Amino acid sequence: MDPYKHEHTGTMELSWAQLGDILTAMAETIGEEWRPDIVIGIAKGGVVPGIFLSSAFLVDFFPIKLSSRHNEQVVGEEPEWYVRPTEHVKGKKVLLVDDICIAGRTFGRAVPELNEIGVAEVRTAAIAVHSGSVRPDFVGIVTDECIVWPWDHKILLKDGRWAVNPEYMEEIKKSRPQSS
Repeated sequence: MDPYKHEHTGTMELSWAQLGDILTAMAETIGEEWRPDIVIGIAKGGVVPGIFLSSAFLVDFFPIKLSSRHNEQVVGEEPEWYVRPTEHVKGKKVLLVDDICIAGRTFGRAVPELNEIGVAEVRTAAIAVHSGSVRPDFVGIVTDECIVWPWDHKILLKDGRWAVNPEYMEEIKKSRPQSS
């Protein structure tokens, strides 16, 4: 599944409260099966859930940046390294977190890098996947809707006004009935 070229069944505009509920349930599920020594969030979308999960488990959080985007623009088909993991993860059980997993490309690049550093174990977690997505070890929700994340639902324009993120506009318009 191409992460940038697939159809959605509508939009799911997540609130901060809904996100908190999903992450709480994820932490409970992860904790029943396994406990990390450290949490790594893949910037940008994996940072917020990564911080939540690291706090839930009372372990350190470290960000990495591995992305096909730069300044929110898609710049390549494959994710590129901007910030790599450090030696602090060596010998640790690592929970690697992202917001969504579709094709598994980001996890597919990050996990071997972590193993090369010498982590004891790495497990992956994503808040969401689509029904046809590659599945990480832990998943919060499965939906074929376009997820509008609360941290980037709106952007601050140069004139100081807030506006819906243009990346979401087309999907939101498609999913809302037109008034006559």
